[in-house]
Amino acid sequence: MKSLLPNFKRTFLIVGYTFLVLPISLFSKGLMQSMAQFEVPDLILKSAHYYDAMLWVYVHMMVIGLLILIIGYSVNDLNKQKWIAGLLFIVTGFYFYLDFRSADWAFGNALYKGESSIIPAIIGLIVNLLFFQLTLRLFLNSRSRN
Repeated sequence: MKSLLPNFKRTFLIVGYTFLVLPISLFSKGLMQSMAQFEVPDLILKSAHYYDAMLWVYVHMMVIGLLILIIGYSVNDLNKQKWIAGLLFIVTGFYFYLDFRSADWAFGNALYKGESSIIPAIIGLIVNLLFFQLTLRLFLNSRSRN
């Protein structure tokens, strides 16, 4: 079972590259065109403030992705790995909550409309589960060594 689950480095590389590729794909398609698929009202899509906010969000996502990649490549100390993984589990859990809250489904407020509005939430869930399994395994592994 352990071989099926990604270790620290693999988890961080999966998440880091995902956080880089997703915004790049939105930018290549066109940021406002990408947001239109979530049925954001046209008046809002044409707002310079909304464009600036979305640009900031996705540039920020890329910066976080780069930081996660750097951590994945450079942190080798088991104690640091478990605390970093735990912190990122909590942080991505909050992001996951925000994405599910805004999605168009039975438990969301449908701020963003359509079936595609659940996709960011599903990606957030997968990322959160990756950090959860890693945190759990790292803490259990460190206890068994003591």
